[in-house]
Amino acid sequence: MNKTLILLLFLFSNIFTTSLDSKELEESVKIDSSDFYYACTKRYSLSGDLPNLETKINTPYLIGISATTLAFMISQHIYQANTIWKDQAEFKIIEDGQYALYADKAGHIFGGYIMSYAYTELLSSAGISWELSNILGASIGFSYQTYVEILDGYGSNFGFSPSDFYANLFGSSFFLAQHYVPFLQNFTPKFMYIPADAHGEMKRRPHFAFIDDYSSHTMWMSVNVHNLLGDDYNKYWPKWLQLSFGYAVRNLCDPNDPNFDCSDSYAVNGIVHGDRKFILALDYNLAELIPEMGAPFDWFIQSLNYVKLPSPAIEFGEQTKFMLVYPFVEF
Repeated sequence: MNKTLILLLFLFSNIFTTSLDSKELEESVKIDSSDFYYACTKRYSLSGDLPNLETKINTPYLIGISATTLAFMISQHIYQANTIWKDQAEFKIIEDGQYALYADKAGHIFGGYIMSYAYTELLSSAGISWELSNILGASIGFSYQTYVEILDGYGSNFGFSPSDFYANLFGSSFFLAQHYVPFLQNFTPKFMYIPADAHGEMKRRPHFAFIDDYSSHTMWMSVNVHNLLGDDYNKYWPKWLQLSFGYAVRNLCDPNDPNFDCSDSYAVNGIVHGDRKFILALDYNLAELIPEMGAPFDWFIQSLNYVKLPSPAIEFGEQTKFMLVYPFVEF
């Protein structure tokens, strides 16, 4: 599958570059700067240039992206083969919505979204048109997530999960939809990973790697309040200040595993204990908060916006907590 993705990229390269004469190759036509925004915030590319309106491949760059992609996928496969997929079995389909109280589904949505973003940025930097980069980026993000889900189907402790598949599809589709429906850019998925024991709680029991330690994950949807308020009221709300709605499940524990004592967690059903959390937090638009410093720093700050940073928050669960710095410091 990895080789197929690379061959597709080279195929697109041949299709588009063969239709261009030498004069057209000398100078790329860029999209209008007014079109390169995300939720009314200026966007940045890796190179600092505007994306191409028409595809004109930078072949060495595309080769580098292809090689890096292949190396990433091989290393990721080896890592998971020695952790999550270590014990193999026959392929099976399992609907597993309850085992992590849906914390994993939010993770799959974010995974499909962020991989789509990453490949869109890389393909655009290689000279592929901005629109085609978004289409291919979302397609690659979803394809890789599907590849992982199929291999999950062979894991003795896992299975191919239809709800995981649909969550992957939603994440990649939502990313692509933001390209065509700019209003959706006011809603940004974010991820926070802080080891649960760093703030006095238990990591998921059992877990095989940080990827499936859902007790340490928090998934967020950040809302651009400034834009949603409209012109009459947004002057009262700073552009850099946003609100995030989070979901997490702390102290996940399998009560049927004799290796663990789940008495310190809440019994939800017969297969899992955990404490579901719904969080309302302040959030930051770093691209509005931090001044421009040039490529690639501006692009890095833009990308860091998909990571939720600690902030004041209210956490609703078995207990309600008012946090000065979530999840570390309570009022």
